[in-house]
Amino acid sequence: MGVCRTCAGALRGTTGLAWSMLGVHVLSQGAVKQRLEICRGCPEAVVCQHNAHQVCRCNACGCWLKHKTRLRRETCPKGKW
Repeated sequence: MGVCRTCAGALRGTTGLAWSMLGVHVLSQGAVKQRLEICRGCPEAVVCQHNAHQVCRCNACGCWLKHKTRLRRETCPKGKW
């Protein structure tokens, strides 16, 4: 029996969040900054309510960009990075 797509996505997201918070498999600050700049210019990015200069989430995948952009194995669902 396989895992449904929603559950598999939630499991992957939770694992990625933990890795990001623990500093495992993370990119350099420069690479993260470059990815976030690309996200800022994307129409799928959701601007943070507490800081209009930052993006919080991606509408395309639902991920928290602060963490997703840090992880080496992650990719943009739109193929931008």
